[in-house]
Amino acid sequence: MPYLNRYAFIGNLTKAPELRFQPSGDRQALCLLNVAINRNSRDESGEKQTHTTYINDIEVWGPPGEACAHFLTLGSLVLVEGRIDVDQWQDKVSGANRSRMKVVAENVQFLRIRRPGEEAPSGVPQAESEAKEAPARKARRARRPAS
Repeated sequence: MPYLNRYAFIGNLTKAPELRFQPSGDRQALCLLNVAINRNSRDESGEKQTHTTYINDIEVWGPPGEACAHFLTLGSLVLVEGRIDVDQWQDKVSGANRSRMKVVAENVQFLRIRRPGEEAPSGVPQAESEAKEAPARKARRARRPAS
């Protein structure tokens, strides 16, 4: 029987990436990301509302992890593809068994990199502001002469 463990989503970083290097001989990079997935809906009066539905813990290993740490900042929009994994450990204080789900990224696409000091338009969710920018880009492309 075949098995499939794939997870793909688009979301915004909720904090700056954290880069660590493993103490092993090859010093492999590990970048930790926290990405929020938002869901848009309308309330009873028809007003658009954005709800954060889930915040994912992401691990990005090796050179892709170094690139994430170098280019991404708080608020950057990314597409993540990977697999779900579970960390399990025993709490040192209480001795209770603990676990957390995480995503081990196989591919991270930078959809919109937020520059330091750059602010999102007030009151407009990030995904909505992206949708408004797209038609303007298409219009600029249409005005360019064909080569």
